[in-house]
Amino acid sequence: MFRKLKELRALNAFAKKQSVGMQRKLMLYWVSMILVVFAAVIFLLSIAGAFSRDDEQLHEVMELHLNNTREHLSDHLDHLTAQSLNLSKELSREIEGVLVQEGISLREVNDDPERLLKLQEAMYPLLSTTLQTANCNGAYGILDATTNTSLDAADHSRSGIHLRYSNLSASSPVTPTVVYFRGIPDIARKKDLELHNRWNLEFDTDQIPGCRDLMDTPLDRPAERYFWSRRIDLKDTWESALLLCVPIVGSDGTVYGICGVELSALYFQFSYPTTEGQFGSAVTMLAPVEDGRLLLSDGLVGSVNGTYLDSQETLTIHQGRYYNEYDTGSGKYIGLHQTLPISRGETEDTVWAAAILIPQESYAAYTADIQQTWVLAALGLLLGLLALSFFLSRRFVRPITDSLKRFQQEETLEQGMSSGISEVDELAEFLNARARNQRLEQGELPPNIAELFDQFVARKDLLTEAERNILRYYIDGHEISEIPDLAFISMSTVRKHNRSIYEKLGVASRDELMLYIDLLRRCGRLQELF
Repeated sequence: MFRKLKELRALNAFAKKQSVGMQRKLMLYWVSMILVVFAAVIFLLSIAGAFSRDDEQLHEVMELHLNNTREHLSDHLDHLTAQSLNLSKELSREIEGVLVQEGISLREVNDDPERLLKLQEAMYPLLSTTLQTANCNGAYGILDATTNTSLDAADHSRSGIHLRYSNLSASSPVTPTVVYFRGIPDIARKKDLELHNRWNLEFDTDQIPGCRDLMDTPLDRPAERYFWSRRIDLKDTWESALLLCVPIVGSDGTVYGICGVELSALYFQFSYPTTEGQFGSAVTMLAPVEDGRLLLSDGLVGSVNGTYLDSQETLTIHQGRYYNEYDTGSGKYIGLHQTLPISRGETEDTVWAAAILIPQESYAAYTADIQQTWVLAALGLLLGLLALSFFLSRRFVRPITDSLKRFQQEETLEQGMSSGISEVDELAEFLNARARNQRLEQGELPPNIAELFDQFVARKDLLTEAERNILRYYIDGHEISEIPDLAFISMSTVRKHNRSIYEKLGVASRDELMLYIDLLRRCGRLQELF
């Protein structure tokens, strides 16, 4: 019995060690499976575009914004072009009327301030009307004539009128206050206009690239050739602007000069404010594109509030899948641009584009928040799955360890204990069978069986000498039919001795007697019968 309990304790200790290993192995299996599933989910989400959804959304928002802005810019510039073409037509008629009335050509107006004044007086109402009705901040007309051809600058100094708004503001981008920027001052005095603080009598055509070529090219009608200048600095001022240059064409094809409207950088800023969105502050731009670069210094930039963008910078364009990157060298922006045909017949091949840009750092901050949310969600999911795997591992292993503990607490395995787990119950049955076999092999018997054997052996002393001889023949394996010849007695005597043996030893039959003999032989106690 002591050996059996020792074996059970050793088996329980072994099972404990194995249960820990089993739990660890099961935990490793769960963790491996979870990591594989987790990686597969991340891979599928990546293929499905879940992690590039922000880029797709940004592309959709910016594309819609760009399309709206481009359409608005195109309409804006088309209206200004139409009004400037009409201005050219009206100015041509007025100029020809004065020249016919005076009976001279435009060339003969040079060095004649009085006739130049008449021409400018005829031009002023049309320029004033255009300024007040067009969505711009200036209107001008330049005649191909000068008041003094003897001056050194006479070849690029031309007479004309330039009217501008002086007090632009965000709250009132087009106010009715007009200043006289270029022209004969007599008109300003008659019209009660204030001279600009950087007023000049004539235009410096060298400040307007392409102006001289436009004046020198005979045309049938103004619509054949006109263009928007690149952004120029207005002489002697801190301001810069784009000028729409439209030829003033006479009925005979003579170009009397050029006219058009002005879009200043300040006016453009007020007209196109930054648009605040979830991705950052979007800036509107109208600029030339050359050799993969966006030339802000030659174009106009809307309000840059919320950004560090400098309107004098050149942006290198890097094409992307969802958006482009625009690198200034000191900062990066992301956005989109589309070409915008705004000129016809300009002297240089200039491709203009409308662009919408936002600071890259603004978008990076937005995506960082989204990525942090994704990471936290994924980490939470992973931790939850790991906790679940630990719980399931313990739930699976715990009944086994509990059953082994109950094995250890039981005195014997023969009490019919059930663990509720078929494998554990089979193990218990196996241990029971092995224990019984070991007891039989080593002569150990259960307490109740041993007591029966002791009583059986003790009752042998009740047998007579003749009965002991008959019992020995049975022990030696002889059959009842062989005993009469061996003992030299009759069969009836043998039967008589058998009845007496059965009665004294407490057995009911020869089979039961032989069972006792066989069990005593296995237990090594057979000699006790002799």
